[in-house]
Amino acid sequence: MEMASNADTNYQSLNEGNPFRKENEEFRIQDHDDTPGDSGIMIHVVPETNKARWNHIEDLDSFFTRMYNYHQKHGFSVIVLDEIFQLFKFGFVVWLLTFTLYCIDHPVLFGNQTPASNHTKVTLRDVVIPTGECLADFNGFTYLLLLLATLYFVVRFLRVAYLITQYMDMKKFYQTALHIDDKELDNTTWHEVKMKIREVQSEQHMCIDKEQLTELDIYHRILRFKNYMVALMNKNLLPVKFHLPLVGEVTTLSRGLLFNIHVILFRGPGSPFQNNWQLRDDFNFRSNQVELAQRLSKLIMWVAVANLILAPVIFLWQCLYFSFSYANVSKNI
Repeated sequence: MEMASNADTNYQSLNEGNPFRKENEEFRIQDHDDTPGDSGIMIHVVPETNKARWNHIEDLDSFFTRMYNYHQKHGFSVIVLDEIFQLFKFGFVVWLLTFTLYCIDHPVLFGNQTPASNHTKVTLRDVVIPTGECLADFNGFTYLLLLLATLYFVVRFLRVAYLITQYMDMKKFYQTALHIDDKELDNTTWHEVKMKIREVQSEQHMCIDKEQLTELDIYHRILRFKNYMVALMNKNLLPVKFHLPLVGEVTTLSRGLLFNIHVILFRGPGSPFQNNWQLRDDFNFRSNQVELAQRLSKLIMWVAVANLILAPVIFLWQCLYFSFSYANVSKNI
């Protein structure tokens, strides 16, 4: 009993002489709610304030492509204005075409008919037809064209809205990760941007497959589909050579044909690629070659049928786009 009392006395005296005893008790009381039960275990929680935002990016191809376009197109403001002006240009061309065909009295304009006002000089009021009469002259084909133009405008508008959100994120990436502001973008070379990208990779691990990125890795991501197109051209697998009578063999690759090839092989719903960097699982087995070839031939046929149906609209739009784009050039020749 004496030994027990002496032990208690010594323990109490040690605690009374400990200067950190009260601080430890206060710290345990404050953290009592954060500890599981009454175990008395003190847990130190570190706030994740420096958590990486661009680590483990799944679609690096699109990310690096947007990064390259952001640099080449001089930043966020220029990209947004260009997309908006392209959208308004399409709407203006459709309005101008409709107005020119249905809302102008061409006989009066070219002097084949006297105006209703009997003026010796034709004015703008004599040429322009009222809106009600313009709408009355619309036929079913006109409404169909306007419907297609409206659908295209809506799709293009949604695409522009999506691109703006994507490039807003790219602007934050340039400012936060690369430490490059839009004002400094024109004075920064693409080589310097690539060096900073490699530094960000070592810090945040954007690519999970490799610890370090090389310049060749970045170029392979950006030029993946273009490299495929070059390989197809080198193997003569694309229909770009035609034999014309009295002319011979002609090689041509129009923008329309290039767009259709991209839809069939890369971007379309039935293309071999399930995303921007990976083939579908069916294409990994040689036993599926015949079935996949038949499926691809059907896809090409349906794309050809769609082009045939839309050929008048495409031809008219190409003529209008060419005339409005190169009007000033043709005038100066």
